[in-house]
Amino acid sequence: MSQNPTIAVLKMMSLILLTIFYRMKTKVCISEEDSTINGATVGSHPDVERVRRAFQNDLETIPAFMIMSFFYLWVPVPDWVVHVLYYLFLVSRTLHSFVYAVYVIRQPSRAICFLIAFLILIYISVHVAIYGFIAGYLRV
Repeated sequence: MSQNPTIAVLKMMSLILLTIFYRMKTKVCISEEDSTINGATVGSHPDVERVRRAFQNDLETIPAFMIMSFFYLWVPVPDWVVHVLYYLFLVSRTLHSFVYAVYVIRQPSRAICFLIAFLILIYISVHVAIYGFIAGYLRV
């Protein structure tokens, strides 16, 4: 099986570290007790919020992809199709995070990256559903 779902999770975890980095850099924290550590202020900062939104966006697609990519392994498709879809999903999600949280590029770059990953997720999900329906129907 391709390791891409695992790499996607590691990419998500890197956004957590990036959030911490920006919180320390801007000296902004979310709770009163954290403000005593390095003289930080309680509140938000646009850089921190941008990374948090990128992470939230990952939470909207990557867990579903992990589940559906697992089931997709039982659908009879050529291995190269699985690899192309998984790698394309990983690349598009990584680029999405990069242009959202690290090096901001104006739209539609982020939207295109999101759409590619989202369409792959829809395709895999529909393919699994159709295969499951057909396989269940033929057994009866």
